[in-house]
Amino acid sequence: MTTEHFEFSAYETGITKPSLGTKYTLNGNNNENFKRYQDAFDDSPTNAFIIKTIVNYIIGEGIEDKSGKINPYAYISKQDLRLICFDFKLFGQAFPQIINYQKKPIKIKHTPVLRVGLNIDTDPKSNDYMEVNGYWYCWDYLQKYKFAPKLVAKFDLKENDNTYEIQHIKQLSSEPYFPYPDYFSGLKSAKIESALIDDAVNHVLRGFQGKTIINVNNGDMVGVDEKDVLIKQIKKDWTGTENSDGVTVSINESADQAIVVDTIEPRGRNDQFVTYDETCEIKLMAAHSSMNILFQRPGSSGFSNNADEIATATDSLYLGVINPMREILLENLNLIFKKIDSACNIDFINFGQEKLIAND
Repeated sequence: MTTEHFEFSAYETGITKPSLGTKYTLNGNNNENFKRYQDAFDDSPTNAFIIKTIVNYIIGEGIEDKSGKINPYAYISKQDLRLICFDFKLFGQAFPQIINYQKKPIKIKHTPVLRVGLNIDTDPKSNDYMEVNGYWYCWDYLQKYKFAPKLVAKFDLKENDNTYEIQHIKQLSSEPYFPYPDYFSGLKSAKIESALIDDAVNHVLRGFQGKTIINVNNGDMVGVDEKDVLIKQIKKDWTGTENSDGVTVSINESADQAIVVDTIEPRGRNDQFVTYDETCEIKLMAAHSSMNILFQRPGSSGFSNNADEIATATDSLYLGVINPMREILLENLNLIFKKIDSACNIDFINFGQEKLIAND
């Protein structure tokens, strides 16, 4: 019997460095890093729940101009505001597009991060060497020869003749061009949760069976081509085409006539699943710095529905997570709105907070 030795390397998140040195700098090859974050949202219910809940808290009941000078929703729709906040949380950044008329912003629109690249000044003699001085927009960077990228000006506080501008709102990160999202350390946990779900789906499709081995004896009486046909037919009859990998067919040269079916079930499978599932949930909450308030479940171990404790947890969520994100978003949004009216003071409205009535 031959024994093979396998070395397992640590799981990598798959995040690559920006594609510096090209005409347009993307977040990985064709913005693949953004796709990684999107997959962590699509494939991990816990991660998706936390992100959506935090975005809801960030937005609250919307925005207002505390000076009462303008109605913010005359310039940005509620949908665009939500999408900008969602991108900021999910991808660690957002790219609102500013549409100008007569050198003043008239609309603020959401731009999907997957469609944006950076234009970096690579002239060593320039005062802005390696600084971002514009943005590239492409409908699909996988088909950039079909959808040619277009250069869009960087948002400028000064009056200019640009019809379209893009502002880059970034989370705090050590990465200068494409910051990591704040939950970056939870990507592995999101991947594990996704793998657990895939395993559960396969387990159900196998009829709650473990790995199955079908031994077909007297294999010396079957030709090579006949063996292939027999294996495919048995897999199809036993499992269907969706789950043929769950069955191993072994054709043996033996005197026994009977077909023997063996099922291999991993030890403690259910306990392992529950342990990893609960661990992923806890790790993702920790990565998002939101431990208690998001998972209030009356009667659950470790969680309380006491009103005072819920209020304390909510305050902690605002202080530690929501307010720091709002601060960055508002700093950037106010730069745009102050170009509309210098007296503007845009702010988010907490749930249940009294709104100011802005003049149209």
